[in-house]
Amino acid sequence: MTATHSFSSLIPDVILDAVESTGLWSDSRIYPLNSYENRVYQIGIEEASPVIAKFYRPERWNEAQIREEHQTLLKLKAAGVPVVAPLEFSDESLLRHNDMYFCLSPRLVGQHPEADNLDQLYQIGELIGQLHKTLSTTPFKERISVSPLSQMDDAANQILTGRTLFGQSELAEELQLPEKLKPIYIRQIATLRDMCEASIKSYWPRQLRPIHGDSHRSNLMLHDGQFHLLDFDDCQNGVAVQDLWLHITQTENPRQQLSEIIEGYETYLPFETRELDLVDVFKCVRVISYTAWLQSRWHDPAFTKAFAWFGSEDYWINHLNELKNCELEWGQISR
Repeated sequence: MTATHSFSSLIPDVILDAVESTGLWSDSRIYPLNSYENRVYQIGIEEASPVIAKFYRPERWNEAQIREEHQTLLKLKAAGVPVVAPLEFSDESLLRHNDMYFCLSPRLVGQHPEADNLDQLYQIGELIGQLHKTLSTTPFKERISVSPLSQMDDAANQILTGRTLFGQSELAEELQLPEKLKPIYIRQIATLRDMCEASIKSYWPRQLRPIHGDSHRSNLMLHDGQFHLLDFDDCQNGVAVQDLWLHITQTENPRQQLSEIIEGYETYLPFETRELDLVDVFKCVRVISYTAWLQSRWHDPAFTKAFAWFGSEDYWINHLNELKNCELEWGQISR
């Protein structure tokens, strides 16, 4: 692929120049970490521990939104919540090099949670409860607020029309939903949207709260016996259960997992059990938005390499099956 993309100028020399612009001296070791929305690298530092350099995808978040993310992390760190906050240089955490925003943070070594470990689920519930309690008095002013039906509509419209979420550019034909599957897709989306709308009408919190927004297992690290939350790139005003439901991995009998997570959470805050009716809503939005995200980012060579299977007819059939499962499994969490 020869098209220009957001990170085409981010070659090793530029990465090292950016890091060394802070006054740190690199030993020239660069190790790319798994990240597609942004670019993240472990950078070796002379006579010191490596640092993690995160380069923000241009035009995704504006400066005020990124600064609010950093201010939140620094506030959480000061309050004793185990997070990885950005390093500050002359009281500045948001840095800029070659018109690209970046930040540096300490390297954290550890393991991600085990999916079915009930003790760890309790600890994760505690951590998220601590996070929500610490942030409860200061809603985000710059970050987005969750809007499930709008997110679902936007993502589904992109998939149906072939126009990206980020502008009006047409997607390549091979990335689009095949015409013969569109009637099935339209019916399935309409069914799920009605179900989502009914759940939201039944219960929606009066006030949204600051949340992590993407607290899946890969964004948690067990370090020195304590879980730490990583990557606040999607922090937003949302619903408490958004930070909890991704850790429920059992579909046939999720109650035991759910009980441990909520018990840990309630160490810090009461949990509104009516929010469990919204889990299916957020699951639908995640399934649809993930496919739309892959489409929208296909101009980035990192996506074509990592998700080479995307866009085939088999992929679209599997996507439709996922959506059907969302319908068939509706209510299993809240029953």
